[in-house]
Amino acid sequence: MLALATVFMFSVTLMAQEQTPQAGRKGHKKEMRQGMGEKMNAQQRAEHMAKAVGLTDAEKVKVQALFEKQDAKRLQQRAEMQKVRQAQMAKFDNDKKAQDTELEKIIGKEKFQKHESIRANRQEKMKQRREGANPNDSTCCAGKGHRNGQKMSKGCPKK
Repeated sequence: MLALATVFMFSVTLMAQEQTPQAGRKGHKKEMRQGMGEKMNAQQRAEHMAKAVGLTDAEKVKVQALFEKQDAKRLQQRAEMQKVRQAQMAKFDNDKKAQDTELEKIIGKEKFQKHESIRANRQEKMKQRREGANPNDSTCCAGKGHRNGQKMSKGCPKK
């Protein structure tokens, strides 16, 4: 048993020593991604690559040209996606307005206003969840009201 325990401890020690350098390398990759990425222009990225892999001047010029071409393509794709998003949002808004108009015709103005009030409350709760505020959490109220300066709602516990 003592020999088995010794072998186990020895293997755990070796594994711990092996993981330390790997964690450092992963951190370096993450740092590379966050610290440089798109914040660097094509020339800076080409120079970084030239130092990292030992590119010649001719290769560095070609790599820089490739990076510039990729950057231009990426900007164009972003602009196109932005246009598509805006068109989709406009279509969504128009569809929602048409549906709301039709619903109001069916259920009447008074019931539709009640429906809108319920919808607004539901959206507010969803917004609070996204922001990390839980209306049932006792930390959401600061004694003088809600943390956002609002009056305490039904969901806020009283202290």
